[in-house]
Amino acid sequence: MRAGAKWGSVVMSALLALAVGAAPALAGPQGIAQAGSPLHHRPVNGFARGGPWNTPLPANVPLAPNSAAIVANIALDQQTNFASWGLNTDTYSTPIIYVGRHAPVQNWTYSDCQDLPQLAPVLAPSLKDVPTPANLIVSQGTDESTTIYQPSTDTYWDFWRAEKDASGHWSACWGGKIEHYSHNPGIFDNPLGATATGLPLGAFTIRISELQRGYIDHAINLVLPRTQSGCFSWPATRDDGNTAGGDIACEGQRFRLNPAFDVSTLYGAGSQIIARAMQKYGLILSDKGGAVVSYAEDPRPYEAAHGGVNPYPAIMDPDNLLPPGGWPYVLTQIPVTELQALPLNYGQPR
Repeated sequence: MRAGAKWGSVVMSALLALAVGAAPALAGPQGIAQAGSPLHHRPVNGFARGGPWNTPLPANVPLAPNSAAIVANIALDQQTNFASWGLNTDTYSTPIIYVGRHAPVQNWTYSDCQDLPQLAPVLAPSLKDVPTPANLIVSQGTDESTTIYQPSTDTYWDFWRAEKDASGHWSACWGGKIEHYSHNPGIFDNPLGATATGLPLGAFTIRISELQRGYIDHAINLVLPRTQSGCFSWPATRDDGNTAGGDIACEGQRFRLNPAFDVSTLYGAGSQIIARAMQKYGLILSDKGGAVVSYAEDPRPYEAAHGGVNPYPAIMDPDNLLPPGGWPYVLTQIPVTELQALPLNYGQPR
């Protein structure tokens, strides 16, 4: 096992924190040989190839002038919030549901959980004629998020605080719909979208299939406990920042893992696949949360189709070397101090 004793102690302390209910559940594929992504393919997230998620970073990118200070604050957040970097799967992430052209549709209801009735007309078009299959589920945890793709109509939805009542009728407190998503850069029109930044869950969430095939072809997300208040960076369209200070990361800000970091030192092919995506495509700060985390898709639809087997333990802990339940924390091996902050609005079209 390449991970040292220090990492092992971090994993155990994070597990203890989770056991007493202090943090949201965190998560992780099966060891597959690393492969290079093909030059010509449609990005797995379905959004436009030239958008911020699907455009590889050049070898040399400018860094924010205060990159080191921003990263130091991220390291502080990690140490003071369970000392871990978790991969959320079935809790505080999203299931990804693909539906056919003839999937049953339903007019959802605006649940107005935030007492903002004036927003009902804004969300109304996104709640109309939503493909709503019987197997639709939401993430565990208070976000209750879900993501729906309908390739036949090139339409995408994601919802926050989505619920089904006893009669089978669905409602949501917020979310949005993107038509022609294959031509969309992966950005909701403000103020739509389940995340606080207006960035689609489906644009950045790591797929099980990506981990199994050996590469991720898009930027992933980063969630931090502290994000700068009153500041957002393209591609975000809004923020819910909670902390003042110029050296606090802004929601929407792009990061990358230092390309000089030796990914081969990480334990498990799954961690290496994710780290390589961080180097090639980067990470985008999508939201704030209770710990340093990134998202991978909810495994429950996969489990339903594969005999109830959760694929993440075998992918993230292929040799079964971690303590029981330790696989959600394997990204803790990646030193957050190896992150680099890019300038605000990096890559924004002129």
